[in-house]
Amino acid sequence: MKLNRYVFVTLSLFLIAMPYALGHVTGASLQNFQYNADLVAVAPIVDGYLDDPVWEKVIPGKLDQDLISGDHLPESPDFSGSFAAVWRNGFLYVAIKILDDQFETHQKKLAREDHIILHIDPHHSGRKDALYRFEIPIHKEMGTLKSPLTRVAWGNDGQTCELSFRLDDLARKGNVIGFDIAYNDVDNGQLQHKIGWAPEGYTEEDEFLPDLIFTARIEPNQQQKLVQWGHIKSLY
Repeated sequence: MKLNRYVFVTLSLFLIAMPYALGHVTGASLQNFQYNADLVAVAPIVDGYLDDPVWEKVIPGKLDQDLISGDHLPESPDFSGSFAAVWRNGFLYVAIKILDDQFETHQKKLAREDHIILHIDPHHSGRKDALYRFEIPIHKEMGTLKSPLTRVAWGNDGQTCELSFRLDDLARKGNVIGFDIAYNDVDNGQLQHKIGWAPEGYTEEDEFLPDLIFTARIEPNQQQKLVQWGHIKSLY
């Protein structure tokens, strides 16, 4: 009897810890839907190209939730998207990969072009706030950036993007912020889909945000490789 109880407790602890090992959790509600951003030994160079070693081992979050209908979208040749996030020295770094069969980038209004919409909730109030809503056009230079967003860079003809956010002491191990990312898929000036990272059933009308958790599990044997890459890339 005692042995069975021990096995049950051990299994329960394993299941509780597993979300943090996997990087992010998907589920039917925001209560078990989150992304874990890992601390890295060297921050990625924000140049739009996802060739920094820090992006090799992170687990991506998928953009596969239709925010208009609330349905889960299967992968298709029309669109696929993902993101990843890491942190270092008070900064949050986000990498985005977009594959779209038709990029719409030549309209006069942003609403008629493909673009990314990103929300953060630095103080974890739980709700979206226009102050922390960021609209990012595909493969275009942006004007003055709105704090805490500090840099946006595109690469690979608009298929990859890197962003940095300065969060200072908010970016520390164990801290939690609200986070949300979506892609407005526009063809010929008309919105086709709003596709986001969210649990099934979640729509653009939902005010609450999923969680992003700052975690730390740097592997010592990777630190030398990361430092060398950061130094080499900074020379170019």
